[in-house]
Amino acid sequence: MHARRSDPPRFCGQCGAALPEGAQFCIECGSPARGAGQEPRREGPALRPEAAAPRGAVTVRLPNARSAQSVVGGTVKLPTSGAVPPGLWFRPEPPGAEDAVAVYVPLRAVKGGWSGLTSHGWRRVDRSWAGDGTSRDVVRFEVEREWFAADGCASGLRLRVRIGAASHAAEGRERLGFRYRLGRNPPMSVLDARWLDAEGRERRELAVPQIQLMAPPRVPRVSDFQEEIRSMGAREANEWALGGAVHGVFELIDSGQQRTPFGRGLRLAEITGGRGGLLGRLLQQRYRVRIERPIVCDAVAVAEIRGRAQEEARGLGLDMESDAVVEWWLERQGYDGGVLEPGAHSFGDRRVAVVFRRAQIAKITGFGLGG
Repeated sequence: MHARRSDPPRFCGQCGAALPEGAQFCIECGSPARGAGQEPRREGPALRPEAAAPRGAVTVRLPNARSAQSVVGGTVKLPTSGAVPPGLWFRPEPPGAEDAVAVYVPLRAVKGGWSGLTSHGWRRVDRSWAGDGTSRDVVRFEVEREWFAADGCASGLRLRVRIGAASHAAEGRERLGFRYRLGRNPPMSVLDARWLDAEGRERRELAVPQIQLMAPPRVPRVSDFQEEIRSMGAREANEWALGGAVHGVFELIDSGQQRTPFGRGLRLAEITGGRGGLLGRLLQQRYRVRIERPIVCDAVAVAEIRGRAQEEARGLGLDMESDAVVEWWLERQGYDGGVLEPGAHSFGDRRVAVVFRRAQIAKITGFGLGG
């Protein structure tokens, strides 16, 4: 029986490595998987396939996160959800050559992929001419991460892993980091891995397990969804917003995804009664929001969130040094948006709502004063 034309190839046409079902690129050499099928259907309310990870991502679901996680490289040829994250190995002996462990790479979610910054632990180690007929250089970066077992397990050993990544730069342009897109950039590589004992001594005689490099759990936010802000009449928008817990009328501060104390989001400032007078209220574009479980923070709480999130993440082996840790923590707590009280932001004395997707915003149409 002949395979259907839409079936994904079983092996990479560039390097011959086996391809998992639904793969959009080869995690061995980074070449696009020609003819690969679409990503598997995901359950949930109106989530599009590209909502959980950048296009072309090979995703797995590991036990320390609710959201999908993307394989960004390593020594495991086939992505596997059986790889053991840090802190979740409960055997007395360390993982051996037949075992697979997951090591997280410090990356920050951006539209269509991730970025790695020197401020997040990456260091620039080399720069050379790309040799592709252009004036571009290849800039190489490295970072070190450690995999560890649960307390009292694996004889207290830690696996130190050195990870490499590369990025192009125009001639004369300095690079303080890189942008990483699955399917367009080659997978990150394990440059070196070695066991260390409790005193920091190398144990080269111990076999190194297979290593699966993972991006931090990517919680779907604004740029991950193909959505637009809806339009509603004042009465309809009011009834729609009453289904949530934030009932004010707002103006949109910026239309594009921004970094906020809650991670990636869209910010809206509440419109107070006397602001701008009657004419201003008539001409000002107004919005309603639908946040069913908001986290409400003053300046003190905002300062505490990141520390609480990082502490809980480290306990589950997620050593994340970027906004990803806050997004991960808020998802675990079930928050779908936030409210910043006056003093917790730089937009005056009004409340600021932060939503995580455009579908949570309704633009009020017409010139009525209600809504």
